[in-house]
Amino acid sequence: MKTTLKNTGLVLWLVLLLASCSKQPQFIKIDNIRIDGLKDSLMHVRMDYVIYNPNNVKTKLKQSGIAIYYRNTLVGTGYLNKQISLPSNDTIKVPVACEIKLDMLSEFYPEMLRSEATAFNIRGENKIGFLMNSFTIDVDETVYLDTKSIIEKEINKNLNTEGNFKLKKVLLNALPTLDKTRFKLEIEAQNNLPFDYEIRDMKLQFFLDDAAKEPVAQWEQETPILQQKHRATTIPIEVLVANFSLLKHTKLTMFFKQDIDFIVIGNLQVKIQEYTFNVPVNDKMKINLKKFLGF
Repeated sequence: MKTTLKNTGLVLWLVLLLASCSKQPQFIKIDNIRIDGLKDSLMHVRMDYVIYNPNNVKTKLKQSGIAIYYRNTLVGTGYLNKQISLPSNDTIKVPVACEIKLDMLSEFYPEMLRSEATAFNIRGENKIGFLMNSFTIDVDETVYLDTKSIIEKEINKNLNTEGNFKLKKVLLNALPTLDKTRFKLEIEAQNNLPFDYEIRDMKLQFFLDDAAKEPVAQWEQETPILQQKHRATTIPIEVLVANFSLLKHTKLTMFFKQDIDFIVIGNLQVKIQEYTFNVPVNDKMKINLKKFLGF
């Protein structure tokens, strides 16, 4: 019994001695940072924490809280998948997984497009357990990621969202003459991005019915249009159509239908800073052809 107590006391004494002599593990750097993919507007990033354990026994990295900032704006977080053992007197790379929310970055897209690499600030606290001691290692590092192609894809995805450019109104602007008919149309352009851009070089063709092979009219934009952030802009369009061309593309069966499709197809360019994005336009609206033509 005495021997057992003596051995237990010796072990406790050794543990206390080791704990009192323990040194705090050192954060060395962030290494192997890379973009691991994009899903649902979340940019997945992986990196390695390089940590040195100066102690003669292994320790454990128990917890790591990571915050990712861009221009002092919190845009992402990171985490450890599990506890990591730190070998004694050795340096180890600890894998860390992070997620950056692109919607938190969207207002910075124009400036990020101009740069090949974007600087992010990584801040975190890492809890390390060593025997009876606990250490906290702070991290405050700047890392660089090549986000340009991802930002371009996100802008393209936003600009190509269905309903961003759609027919709002189709009317006769004046009574048809013997040879020509003037139409008044409105295209609604919706900007869901948190910054302004320019709409340029819009080229549109207008069709009667889905089966039509040739347009009844065409239109080209002459001057750029400023599209304000988070706003809808109504673009007025007037087209002059030769009646012969209109009748040529109007089938007799259309007059017996209650409604037909008036279709717009084309493309435009969106200019953000010095970058240009090509955007398709494709929409349709039901119209009563007889009322539309004044019959």
